[in-house]
Amino acid sequence: MTAQLIKGHRRTWLAAWVMFGALLVSTTAPASGRPESGRGIRTPAGAVSDTRSKKDRHILAAERARVSAFREKRDPFKVPHPPSPGAKGDLPEVPLPPGSRGLVIGAIQLKGIVREEDTDEMIAVVTNRANLAYFLHVHDQVYNGVVQKITPDSVYFKQDIQEADGKLSSREVVLKLNSGR
Repeated sequence: MTAQLIKGHRRTWLAAWVMFGALLVSTTAPASGRPESGRGIRTPAGAVSDTRSKKDRHILAAERARVSAFREKRDPFKVPHPPSPGAKGDLPEVPLPPGSRGLVIGAIQLKGIVREEDTDEMIAVVTNRANLAYFLHVHDQVYNGVVQKITPDSVYFKQDIQEADGKLSSREVVLKLNSGR
């Protein structure tokens, strides 16, 4: 499969160079001012008409489609960057649910704590890796746990952990304000 990718990659570059050369030939005119034979014929209005064959136009359209198909793809020959030092291995491989239920305890940061005036209830302001802010109350569910308690300077989570032998256990995780963890 790698040999096929390399072969396709070389063909793409070769075709691009051939098209680039064809563009140079078709856009340049000799010093005499007359167009070259078969290319760039002047019309009565003075515009230059393009006399590429149907085969050339088809090849050009196919190359444009191929290039646009690979525009957003990762280069298979480039080594990806290693994970950042702060990255945890506790992020799940499955897509996360939307909203606060998709927050992973190991991947959030505590940005602030607010007290409601009416009820004196504490609300934690946390952000995820995408720097989106969420407001958490006591007993709110997150992806791998629940908010147990919120104090003026920290948030206490009960995190659910699956052990290597398959047993489920839980532990208390504390996020403190103005600290990394």
